[in-house]
Amino acid sequence: MPVKQPLLLLAATFVCVLFAKPTIAQMSAKRGDLTTGKNVYNEICFACHGVKGDGKGPSWFNTKPSPQVFINSVYMSRLTDEYMFNVVKYGKLAVLNRQIPNKKIDSLAMPAFGAVLEDNQIRELIKFERAFSKGGPQSAEMREIFEAACMVCHGKRGQGDGERASAIQPAPKYFVSDAQPSPMNLTDPQLMARFNDDFLFSLIKKGKIAAVMEDKFDTMQPFGQVLSDKEIWSVIRYVRETFVNSNKEKGYAAEKRK
Repeated sequence: MPVKQPLLLLAATFVCVLFAKPTIAQMSAKRGDLTTGKNVYNEICFACHGVKGDGKGPSWFNTKPSPQVFINSVYMSRLTDEYMFNVVKYGKLAVLNRQIPNKKIDSLAMPAFGAVLEDNQIRELIKFERAFSKGGPQSAEMREIFEAACMVCHGKRGQGDGERASAIQPAPKYFVSDAQPSPMNLTDPQLMARFNDDFLFSLIKKGKIAAVMEDKFDTMQPFGQVLSDKEIWSVIRYVRETFVNSNKEKGYAAEKRK
């Protein structure tokens, strides 16, 4: 079935999404206290994200999509600390809706493509995207749609390194993504395992915000009412130093094997 509108219009729709200029380099989060961060994490965060930062805490079965995996250092390295702070304090939905006071960055939520793609095309596109991490054939029709609509963020090879993710092309390893949150790396099995096809269908058809507000998929809730700014920065420092940095070389080695 043909695309409802020309692919050029599809690409133009995507490019018209407002986007902030590249942000400053990744913050070190040294303003936080490591001991405080560990205590807060083990009291509050572990229930979803797991004691080991693997996204498999006691509540992970009840969360759709699954919680963020902190030991996925390739993805986590692309998130700024400022973005992480805002998500913890205000909740992800508020960040995506750009409701953050005195924000330094504008977030880029996944836009909706339901107006230009048929439902069956979205399902075929999901199969195309899954093939990046699982292998298998990728149809020429879906390749054309992917390159017109998705490549600008997700990159030609689906590694989350398109022009909107990094102004430097080809993007370097462990770049800090200009797009916040960082575009999905479709080649990453650990990352893709968090998302079932129902969520991906809703995400592509309705966009990230509507997937949460209309289809009721889960997203990070605000903790600013129970945690001080210092405690939030401490949690970010604990996550960086305990889960992300310690797995960085392992993640880099896995990327090189692709």
